[in-house]
Amino acid sequence: MTKRIKPDSYRRQISSELRQLGGVLQRDASEVCFDTGPITQAASMCGTSKPYGPESWGYQVDDLKFRVKTPQKVIPHSIGEYLQVVMNFKIQGKCTDELTELIKLLEFSIVVSNDEGTYLSSWHFDKHIVSDEGGDGEPEDAHPLYHFQYGGKNLAPLGGNHGGILILPSPRIGHPPMDVVLAVDFVLSNFAGLHWKGLRENNDYSRRLTEAQNRYLRPYVESMMSWWNTGRESDFVKSLWPHLI
Repeated sequence: MTKRIKPDSYRRQISSELRQLGGVLQRDASEVCFDTGPITQAASMCGTSKPYGPESWGYQVDDLKFRVKTPQKVIPHSIGEYLQVVMNFKIQGKCTDELTELIKLLEFSIVVSNDEGTYLSSWHFDKHIVSDEGGDGEPEDAHPLYHFQYGGKNLAPLGGNHGGILILPSPRIGHPPMDVVLAVDFVLSNFAGLHWKGLRENNDYSRRLTEAQNRYLRPYVESMMSWWNTGRESDFVKSLWPHLI
């Protein structure tokens, strides 16, 4: 049975978690994340945002920037010592603990560039939205409900100058849903590993992660496991992972 959630309390809780995340990054990761203002602004937005009516919530984080050391084996080798990683994040949903209703809209982009902006790399993660009338139809290729994808509109500044690289819309790589806490953790884990490992020893940061994983990762994993436990009949689970049979 789904427990009753008070929308105002829910929005205040998310807002508080965002402020705490911003505080931890400002205090313990300012070397790589030097301006947490976008998170503070998102926290203020979440306190009052009701994009789907009084029992909904939402926020967005605009241009949260990280300065990271260039990883080994990067191409081209002459890219420079540091890279800029910019993430944008938008999420909206209902005040509930049910994964089917918790997230209505989710957009997360990562753009990586050198200091001059002459080299760009881009990933985006989103929830596939099907219109209420089903106008999108059934995609021909695998299209997980929550998925990562390389490329997209953020490569437009290159003006088609992609060298010998072929950029395709596929594959779309299935991944559990995220809020901005999990999204920041994803960025740090892939682009600033030493800071990521250090932050995970921080009690405030680890508590934020635990809360976020319980809210988003746990129901995703439990939904996936239900495929084998309840008879392989859930359209929702099949949407999470279209390869299931």
